[in-house]
Amino acid sequence: MKPMRLLLAQPALRSRLGTATVLAGLLLVGCASTPPPPVTTLDAARSAIVTAERFEAGRYAAADLGAARLKLSQADAAVRDENMELASRLAIESQVVAELAYAKTEAAKAEAVNSEMRSGAEALREEMRRTESPQRPGVQP
Repeated sequence: MKPMRLLLAQPALRSRLGTATVLAGLLLVGCASTPPPPVTTLDAARSAIVTAERFEAGRYAAADLGAARLKLSQADAAVRDENMELASRLAIESQVVAELAYAKTEAAKAEAVNSEMRSGAEALREEMRRTESPQRPGVQP
């Protein structure tokens, strides 16, 4: 018989080896069950909020910016409660909502510029109409 088979043939040794294997597995599962805090995801959410704030999302998309802040706060609380899966999900949601606030802000600003340009163009057209067709007294166009 080979040495390993000889060792496994002894019931007491086989039982201890089985117990040791189970304990090692439980130890690994215990260590793996609490993942590390989602630092990168939380940082990305914070960065997205700061960017949205810098571009005046509080003025143009206040509700979305507030929702992003709330979700980030909830993610921080989940980290304190050692619920890393929830923390990660909330941080991702916070980032997405902050990016939405930023996009809405940029869209609102672009619309304001477009509206101003349309008004200016209309004023120019009106001015051109007045200067192109001078009204002579008694003559109807």
